[in-house]
Amino acid sequence: MASPSFLDLLLARDPRRLVRFPDIPLDAALAELRLLQEKAARGETRNSAPPISASTAPISTPAAAATPASAALANESIDAGLCALATHVWRTKGKLVDPDSGEPKEETRRVYRHVEAALESFTQMGVTLTDWIGQPYDPGLPVKVLTFQPTEGITRDTIVEAVRPTVVWKDRLLQLGEVVVGIPPNSEKAS
Repeated sequence: MASPSFLDLLLARDPRRLVRFPDIPLDAALAELRLLQEKAARGETRNSAPPISASTAPISTPAAAATPASAALANESIDAGLCALATHVWRTKGKLVDPDSGEPKEETRRVYRHVEAALESFTQMGVTLTDWIGQPYDPGLPVKVLTFQPTEGITRDTIVEAVRPTVVWKDRLLQLGEVVVGIPPNSEKAS
């Protein structure tokens, strides 16, 4: 069975299929979109050719010709580096804060100021980090659920722990968050 194309995932009404969206390389998605635009201009239907796979080279356009494949790899490397850096700063902040009060621990206040400055720099760059802790769980959130865990004191599915934050840069999803979802005790998802 062939894997679904970018357009199939984009138009899917099933959020579980949309969660896989970031797995498709951006250049393959753009190539598929260009192919669809060219077919529409020629009056062909969408299903007259197989979907473009990640290994298919993008369609030549003046913009694509000016941007070599090495630039795409460099952008992916920068995105991965930005996500890793943001995740490490986010985790560091979590280690410096008292979990009960949410305030920095007395012995880490001086370091905490620098972590806050780093997070403010991310904000100025247009990077947002969201851990979703305490938010009601919705299957459409840009997160990967690691496990559903029965949790006392909640009445609906709620995100109770984050392993990695969701990282978005200028409205572009760079990294799915990884979370643990608490479910009410005796819920059918517990098994």
